[in-house]
Parts: sequence; structure tokens; C-alpha cells
Amino acid sequence: MRDQILKLLHKIPFQPFSVDVAADVAYSIPTPDHVFVAKHFLFIEDDAGLVDVIPYSHIRRISFASASQTA
Repeated sequence: MRDQILKLLHKIPFQPFSVDVAADVAYSIPTPDHVFVAKHFLFIEDDAGLVDVIPYSHIRRISFASASQTA
């Protein structure tokens, strides 16, 4: 999961995505600047400056907004 997230963060052009940790819990990644990728954890900062620390083992999937959701 870590390697896949790193690839997405370095992709040009960047496409915003979310990491889902439960059926009703997802963390949005609007820009690569909101994320720090560590060895065992993903750190996601929101616009208010709060940081969520997520173990890779808790990430269920990566999802992307469809064109109809972003318009």
C-alpha cells in the first residue's frame, strides 16, 4: 500500500484521492503537500493543521472521485 500511495503522490498531473479505512471513514488527500509517507504510517494533515496518523495495515482501499462528483 505504501508504494502505491508514493506513486500516486508523485504522479504528474496529481489526481486527488482518498484512503478508506472503514466503510464510513475516508481521508481525503487533495494535494501531495497534505501527506507525509513514513515506513509504517501515513500522516495526513487537514486544512486546519490537524494530523491523522494511519498505519498502512488499516487502509482498506484507495478511491478516486468520479468526474460527476468533482463537477
